[in-house]
Amino acid sequence: MRKLVSKICLLLLALFCTQALAEGYNEGYWPKSYFVEAGIGAMVTKGDLNNSIIKAKDSLDRKVIIHPPAMEFIAMSDFTVGANIRDFTLALNFQYWKTDETLGGYPDATHEASNRIWRLGFEFTYNLFWPDFFQIGLGGGFSFTNVKTQDAAVFEDETSTAELYGSAVAFIANLHYYITKNIAMVPSIKIYENWYRNVYTSQTDNCDLDPYLWQSFVFASVAVQYQF
Repeated sequence: MRKLVSKICLLLLALFCTQALAEGYNEGYWPKSYFVEAGIGAMVTKGDLNNSIIKAKDSLDRKVIIHPPAMEFIAMSDFTVGANIRDFTLALNFQYWKTDETLGGYPDATHEASNRIWRLGFEFTYNLFWPDFFQIGLGGGFSFTNVKTQDAAVFEDETSTAELYGSAVAFIANLHYYITKNIAMVPSIKIYENWYRNVYTSQTDNCDLDPYLWQSFVFASVAVQYQF
């Protein structure tokens, strides 16, 4: 799955570069527009965060145990700004949500804590059937993720907040249905393959994770887009 997503992203980037070089840059041939987009969606996840506790050491060799949030199903707000360059779209995407989640690694399911997750990503899509009122977008992206959970870190029998830092590659598929020239409905599906490299707690220094923790995210959303 991870290799497939990476290959799709590279293929789409190669398609863009090939077409740009073959046809050359021309202001009339490459019309531009800009857009803002807001939506809401649901995300399901599966991976290392769902199944185990995390044992790590900081730079001073102090041991810390992290009980990661389950995050099996969460809602997410979804905001995007970007530019359309003919049938290609370049965008900056931001997702955010805060909820209470069950902490993993305990013998029962009664340990819950406040959990906040955000994702900031760069996205590239190619829009089939451009410039029709109905378009299908296919593309990829790269994003940074932060997961902050209260009372998830245990150090010397005391608990504190833990923050996981990671990156992800993504496969993106969406639909654009233009109700007017400027307003469109945009349902989309984004599949993220995320790896977490570091965890930070208020009681220890930053801890490098070895091996990295892997987590798959599938995000389905519906947004309203305003193009200008």
